[in-house]
Amino acid sequence: MSLLRRPLPFLRELEEAWGPVCAMPGRRPRTVFAFGPEEARQVLTGRAFVSDSFRHLRLPPGSPMMLLTSGLLRLNGTLHRKHRQAMQHAFSPRHVTVYTDTIVRFADEMLDGWKPGATVDLHEELARLVTRISLATMAGLENPESARRLNDKMVELAAAAGNPLTAVLQLPLPGTPFRRMTRIAAEIEAILRELIAARRSGTAGPDLLSRMTVLEDGETERLDDEELVGEAYTALCHDSVAASLFWTLTLLDQHREWWEKLRAEVAEVVGDAEPGPEALIRMPVLDQVVKESVRLMPPAGFGVRYADTGAEINGRPVPKGAMAIVSSFVTHRDAAVFPEPLRFRPERWETAQPAQHEYFPFGLGQHNCIGRNLALLESKLVLTRIMQRAPVVLPAGTVVNPVVRISTVPDGCVRAVVTAPGGEAPKASRVAGTINDIITLPDLP
Repeated sequence: MSLLRRPLPFLRELEEAWGPVCAMPGRRPRTVFAFGPEEARQVLTGRAFVSDSFRHLRLPPGSPMMLLTSGLLRLNGTLHRKHRQAMQHAFSPRHVTVYTDTIVRFADEMLDGWKPGATVDLHEELARLVTRISLATMAGLENPESARRLNDKMVELAAAAGNPLTAVLQLPLPGTPFRRMTRIAAEIEAILRELIAARRSGTAGPDLLSRMTVLEDGETERLDDEELVGEAYTALCHDSVAASLFWTLTLLDQHREWWEKLRAEVAEVVGDAEPGPEALIRMPVLDQVVKESVRLMPPAGFGVRYADTGAEINGRPVPKGAMAIVSSFVTHRDAAVFPEPLRFRPERWETAQPAQHEYFPFGLGQHNCIGRNLALLESKLVLTRIMQRAPVVLPAGTVVNPVVRISTVPDGCVRAVVTAPGGEAPKASRVAGTINDIITLPDLP
């Protein structure tokens, strides 16, 4: 229940009390926690640990929620390789740059409504933007009403699936979050099937859904509709990008020296021009800020694997079927790798060279995030455009309480004040809330 109600503080408390690896119950554990870098590597890259998202929910085969969650995060072995190969070209470092104009254009449309002095619901605005971008880049659709409709459904589904009662009371009884999750999943499935049908009847475009549905010269096999439903949901579920943008902007607000450094770098490198991939390469401050932000607040604070036959950690056997929990949120706070681990210190990335298993904000091993290149491009382009056109700050009295849905997001509305580009920002005020339990923020009024 602690893991469901307050996962991030709970995981930190476990690591502090029991060290880099622990289990419960002690004799034949059903749950193993691998917090140390080496222990995390063994779980995330070991073939005896399998991925099976949402195994804790008893989902009927063929049900909408089962279909939506039957993508890469649930698959293993040959089937996983088939799906990943069908998707990997659309997410390659070279290919994702074709989405640059779309990302900047939609960011500009959002920022057109951000007037100096106005306040905006920061995470909500970013979530809607990211959904529009993902619909266009992943499904080739740009209709804002379609994006808003799908975004609202995905937010509702994340809230219902992440509700602790969903795991405890897995019955479709009236008024329960489990029943709400089932209903919303069916509605999302219907939307995705419409998108798939539209792409099958068209010609191949640069978007992911086209590449997975329309056969190209020399190809004889594509994913079927059921497989596409799961992967389309996986591809469109970019809430992690919106979450990362929110936490980066929040950390910049609380560390105004970096807010000013980034704004100055953007002005020097890009000026008023639209940013592109070549400009991002020449922005070390932006790179350091993003790396440090996802170190402190990785898109997914923890992940789950399940032990198969022969699974072990540090030479000790893990019972088959046991759940192994790995947390980049905890591992990234290893003081031996990252001095002053609870502080936002982008300057550490001038020299820091952590190993892959010491810093893995996008996962590790064969189930690492296939969309990391697009996520980083999207985050950097949107951050740059915000600093160019409408830098935001948090007003005095702001409360920020991180909660885990699918990604780590703020609980409730967090309003930000839009400032004029190039103008003087109001003085920073320290935010209140449980963010102070997991990050050491500067002493501010």
